[in-house]
Amino acid sequence: MKCSISECENKANQSVKIGFKETRNLCEYHYNLFNSKEEKHAPNFIKASKFKEK
Repeated sequence: MKCSISECENKANQSVKIGFKETRNLCEYHYNLFNSKEEKHAPNFIKASKFKEK
């Protein structure tokens, strides 16, 4: 079975209940993203003057 994410071609490993009636089959990568969606990630800001593109 294929992952429910349209751009993903990986094999689905887990079924996840999204809503009252809806379930999705997710691959390992998207399942990990779904599980950590409540985690807060601190952004890394840098000054534009310190960033030099080569």
